[in-house]
Amino acid sequence: MLTQVVGKSITFSNPTKQGGSLLYNGDNIAVVVEGRMDSSYKDSFKDRIQWDQETGQFTIKDLTTSDSGMYVVDGKGGAKTTYQLTVFDPVSRPMLTTADNETCSVECSVKNDRDVTLSWYSGEEIINKTSSPELSIKLSLPLVDILNRTSYICEAANPVTKVHVTFHVPTTCTETKVTDNDIERVRGSLIGAVMCVLVASGVLGLAIYLKKGRNRDVQDSSEREQAVHMYAEVTHSKPKHNQELGPCNEDLEVKSVYDHIQLHRMDILSGNV
Repeated sequence: MLTQVVGKSITFSNPTKQGGSLLYNGDNIAVVVEGRMDSSYKDSFKDRIQWDQETGQFTIKDLTTSDSGMYVVDGKGGAKTTYQLTVFDPVSRPMLTTADNETCSVECSVKNDRDVTLSWYSGEEIINKTSSPELSIKLSLPLVDILNRTSYICEAANPVTKVHVTFHVPTTCTETKVTDNDIERVRGSLIGAVMCVLVASGVLGLAIYLKKGRNRDVQDSSEREQAVHMYAEVTHSKPKHNQELGPCNEDLEVKSVYDHIQLHRMDILSGNV
């Protein structure tokens, strides 16, 4: 199994010093006879195949992705070696997209290609990784774990190339990760605090209401006592004209007009009037 990147060269290690041929997917693309090579069999490989007389090795230069396939080095005397070559495009440079420095929300993305993977690293430790067989999409990977580090590495790679970019954590980022449990605890605390405030407000309002009610009761009671006292002073006082009555009438209490008339009638009958 051989891999190489576009534009590079590949050398097949099995030598053919005494002569032989190089086949691509079953077709001859080069033949060595009496120390001379002929590579005119296939136009797509013409002028790109080399043969080293000293080592007896075939080399293909300026590789393209279409050069991927099965190669057979068939040496003189029947010795054969088979190679499966895969030629990759160089991986693209990943891009970082920062959504919000305050929350350290960052996403790494790269153009997808054959066997491309996208990974986040914290030092030497891999945090997250993604890939997709769908070559028409763009690979994206958010940074989901913010640890106590100053930088992270996003790496795009295929079997022959690697490219990485570094994300430097802004100083405004929170170093402690906030989890769902933390959010639930904060939410519960806020709800508890609000309930305590509401209960305290209700108790305070009820206390004020009851205090005002007691004050009104005390005021009403005081007013009633004052009214009774005034009524008692009026009802127990004697009219001034009754002070001229006889001794038998000094303690008589006048309570109504009818009583006054009765007293006057008694005076007439007694000859006092």
